[in-house]
Amino acid sequence: MKLKNKMLFLLGIPVVVLVAILIIVFSIFSSKIVTNLGYETIYNLTKKNVSDIESFVSEKKSIITTLAKDLSDSNISNKDLEKKLINLYEKYNKESDFFVAYEDKTIVSGSGWVPSPDYDHTTRDWYKGVMASGDTYLSTPYVNDKDGSLIVSVAGPIKKDGKIIGIVVMDISLKDVDKMVRDIHFLKTGEASLITADGSFISNSKYTANDNLSTVDGGIYSDTFKKIIDKNQEIFETKIDGKDSIVSNFGVSGSSWVLYTIALKSEVLESLNQLLFTTSIIGIIFIIAIIVIIILISKSIATPINKLSECIQTMANYDMTLSEKSPSVIYSNNKDEIGDISRSLITVKTTMKDTLTKINDIASQVSASSQQLTATSEQSAMAAEDLSKV
Repeated sequence: MKLKNKMLFLLGIPVVVLVAILIIVFSIFSSKIVTNLGYETIYNLTKKNVSDIESFVSEKKSIITTLAKDLSDSNISNKDLEKKLINLYEKYNKESDFFVAYEDKTIVSGSGWVPSPDYDHTTRDWYKGVMASGDTYLSTPYVNDKDGSLIVSVAGPIKKDGKIIGIVVMDISLKDVDKMVRDIHFLKTGEASLITADGSFISNSKYTANDNLSTVDGGIYSDTFKKIIDKNQEIFETKIDGKDSIVSNFGVSGSSWVLYTIALKSEVLESLNQLLFTTSIIGIIFIIAIIVIIILISKSIATPINKLSECIQTMANYDMTLSEKSPSVIYSNNKDEIGDISRSLITVKTTMKDTLTKINDIASQVSASSQQLTATSEQSAMAAEDLSKV
């Protein structure tokens, strides 16, 4: 195997494997991080909006609690009471009706409402709630007979000498709460709903107050409903309309309401898929860049070595030529090991060239001396021959 290929094999494969392992490890950890981040985001979103609804409920209950205390142990006449209730009715832009219901079934209203003869406030949820608790009570939502809107009643006890003699009530439209809930959005299709503890809808984009989460569409959401009202499961996964979904739910303090937010799991993981795609592209680019760098490095090392190897082979054939195109001369200016080898080869070539030149000179001298001796020998032989003739 040639040096260049060996370097590619020894350096390239480990680097590619290492990068691939890093991408896989990153994908696993990023999957967990993104999933947890999605869970945390929908959890915090639901929690924040529950806080807003709780503020709404707390404000209304505070109004009635204060009003009930003002009316307790007071000798206010029905006429003055009516004026007070009218002022409150107008103060809140005639959106919330105020009235007082006494034990004798007398009702004083701030909006001029006159109940029908068969109206019995003692059968109402708000009446039973106050009488049972002796404190401010938030009724279950119900449909207003006047305009068909969904309302809720906040009621507080009017006491005299510690005994409940009447109940002050504030009827509140839930349109503001409905708007709060409908304005909650998460990612592309995630939305929120508000239900009562028994599953009746207060706000939902699809169902009305006459629908119940546990029974709609043939009861397909009954298991989801059980998990939503379970206070120990504030976030969980389930299937909604056959799709994997994430549900986060919180009870609304001061009421029996539950707010829950639903988001498709695929949308939560969509950002993860984009992240993994981007990571894969970056990883591929990184691997290609590493391979190119390794090729360039191996080429920068292998090419000079191959050239110098050829130079050494020419030396074996007694070619000691040094020119500007000689590899040893070309790479002699390098400040690395290749430069050291090149300069050493130049030194070797120069030394061997000088040595061969000296050997050649000595050989020439020996040859000349040999020729001279031969000539002298021939002359001596001729002289001897001449002497023998005398």
